[in-house]
Amino acid sequence: MTDDAVREDIAFIRRVIEEGRGYASARSPDLVVWGIAITVAYLGNYAAIRGWWSIDSNWLWALCTGAPWIYSMRRPIRRFLSGTSDCSARPPMGRALGMIWIGCGIVLSTLALALTYTGEIRAGWFSAVTAAIIGLAFFASSYLCNLAWMRWVAVAWWVGELVAYAFRHRPEVLLISAGLTFLLLAVPGAVLLYTRPSPAVA
Repeated sequence: MTDDAVREDIAFIRRVIEEGRGYASARSPDLVVWGIAITVAYLGNYAAIRGWWSIDSNWLWALCTGAPWIYSMRRPIRRFLSGTSDCSARPPMGRALGMIWIGCGIVLSTLALALTYTGEIRAGWFSAVTAAIIGLAFFASSYLCNLAWMRWVAVAWWVGELVAYAFRHRPEVLLISAGLTFLLLAVPGAVLLYTRPSPAVA
């Protein structure tokens, strides 16, 4: 392999990593919004169970998941309404990261709907599954963005998965999940937001 070929490969790798980091920075507000909204839902759900306020937890969850979905889909919605489509213009790494997170979101949302409809959500294991899937998303993203600290976030999610599963039959699992969501979703989103190295790549 010639020196020119090596330099081209290195330049390509750097460009791909920059694309991944740019996308992560651009989508960091989504992590913050989702993290705060789901934390509120967990805390509200716990307060309702304890009898501290009367609220239908299903409506609370619908609001706290529906609003973030609308926020996260704001760009596709805007493109649809304007009749434009620039998805192909997005860097491949941005599209790959987007598919990972959207895929995880769809899996968790549809599973939550099914469990709520059947009443199986009361079994308590959904919080552990959520932690496992979000940990997987962070783990994959850490390599695509070359951000090593994201791997530790993934590990923390997986430790949280075990704790949530251990408390699955107790109301405290909601507090555990609220803490995990805020510390391991909203906070990493804020870190990405305020340490973005370059202009965001949408």
